[in-house]
Order: sequence, then C-alpha cells, then structure tokens
Amino acid sequence: MHRFIVVSICLTATPLLSAATGDDKLLTIGDKAPPIDIAHWIKGEPLTRFEAGRVYVLEFWATWCGPCIREIPELMAFADRHLGSVQVVGIAFEKTPIDEIRSFVVELGVTYPVLIIGEEPLVPMEPLKGLPSTFLISPEGQIVHSHVGPVTEDALTEWLDRYVSG
Repeated sequence: MHRFIVVSICLTATPLLSAATGDDKLLTIGDKAPPIDIAHWIKGEPLTRFEAGRVYVLEFWATWCGPCIREIPELMAFADRHLGSVQVVGIAFEKTPIDEIRSFVVELGVTYPVLIIGEEPLVPMEPLKGLPSTFLISPEGQIVHSHVGPVTEDALTEWLDRYVSG
C-alpha cells in the first residue's frame, strides 16, 4: 500500500510554485513535481522534497478563505482515516504575519503540520484559478489530478483510488 501525504498549501492570488529547472514552463498533469523550498514551519516536521513512493495532495488555501477554512475538518478526517499512511501538511502563503497564522492553526485545532513558503514560488503548476486549489502528486512524483474548490474526505479518498491505486 502506498503511503500518502496530503499537503495543504495556503496562498494569496499569487502562484507559489516555481520550477527547479530554471525555465518558465508551467507544470501540468503528468509533469514531475519540483523540490520544495519552505520559508517557515508553523507546526510539525519539515517537508523538503517529494519522496519517491509517496502520494501528495497539495491543498492551496488561505486563512482569509471561507471555503478553505470549512474544509480543514475534512482534511483532518482524511488524515485520520489514513493514519500512518497519510500526512496532511498545510502551507500558508499570504501576507499574514507568522504569529497570526500560528494562532489561527491553534485556534482551529489543526492536527496536521503547517508551513509557510517564502517569496519565491514553489511550482508554477498552472496559474491558480481560485482557492482552495488541490493537486494530487503520484508516488512517481507526477501531477496526476487538479481541482479548484473545496474538497471533502470522500473526494480525496476517491481521487487516491482513481488516480493512484488503480
């Protein structure tokens, strides 16, 4: 069974991800996900790269985004359902001060690690069309699915079954 890690990423309207290859090509379905460059960890153990053999769900969200906040319990339930094989990681990218984001995470009782990326984008997946935005990365490190809008525990599980498990 594949080990799964869900990465939840907070953003403003600015794309966060930049290709490690140095070119300006936007990443799309089937492309390799680049290394991760994080500015600050708010909670949990640092994630520095996409490990071979693991599935990642990148969830772009922001503290000011209502639908993003409402899906946090779904992300936590998904992680609990896949305990030991799923790790949800929230990545904040917004102008909100780090201490405010930390307080936000504590107040909501977020159970998964949370980080903030720096000024440089991580991956230019595609210009984000809205928040929240979700990207599924396969155990081979390829982007295999993307979605704009809130997600549920059931939707995340369905995507894993459809795009990763078979």
